[in-house]
Amino acid sequence: MAQATKKPALDNPHRRFRPWLWIKPSTAARMGTTGLTVRITHPFHPLKGQAFDMISRSPHWGDDRVIYRAADGTLPTIAAAMTDMEQPDAFRRVAAGRAAFRTADLLDLLTLLDRVSAPGEAEDA
Repeated sequence: MAQATKKPALDNPHRRFRPWLWIKPSTAARMGTTGLTVRITHPFHPLKGQAFDMISRSPHWGDDRVIYRAADGTLPTIAAAMTDMEQPDAFRRVAAGRAAFRTADLLDLLTLLDRVSAPGEAEDA
């Protein structure tokens, strides 16, 4: 009488291998950021200059965001570039507040305005 052999779990077609169970999601917070203070530095933000307790820093929809505890206890997010968590780019360091716009941003704006105001491309409403 032949003895029946039991199939290993990995060879069983009814069991699926699910590697995503072990992959860390991209929205998981970075470790070691709790307990820090974050200051909003963007010149046009209404909370500029105010410091808050930082809860975490993580990517949200492709943008590096900081989650902080507001005075009312809520947990709003803000782009890390608008806080002191990010070093200012080279242009802002050299301009030292003397220039309101970067040259690259003005050129992008000019291209956009040319595209919008080009005759024949806008449809009549």
